[in-house]
Amino acid sequence: MTKRIPVFIAASLVLWMGVLLVARAQEKNDPSRARGILDVLIVDENGKRLPGVTVAVPGFRSATGLAGTCRFSLVPGRYSLLIRKDGYRGRRINAGIKPDETTTLRVQLDKLPTPARHDRE
Repeated sequence: MTKRIPVFIAASLVLWMGVLLVARAQEKNDPSRARGILDVLIVDENGKRLPGVTVAVPGFRSATGLAGTCRFSLVPGRYSLLIRKDGYRGRRINAGIKPDETTTLRVQLDKLPTPARHDRE
């Protein structure tokens, strides 16, 4: 009886590993599971990379790092990105994502005009 328990456990593990491998293979071959990469680079009007910019894609939000970039892994389709940073004019950009491809966007943000100061006398 005691020898049957380890054999049963080993057989169960082998069975589950087989099920997981088959599921993984089906996932790779299923086009609905394919994803694409969206790389976003944000620069100012002088071409300088901007860190700390919020980039929102429906269902996801990220901020650019010191290199002014962020990355999303998305299901193929069309997306509308909302890009914002304090002191800059926000932008809405459309992007198309294809399966197993990387789409790279370079987006320029323009500084908002500084309001004129009126000194009181």
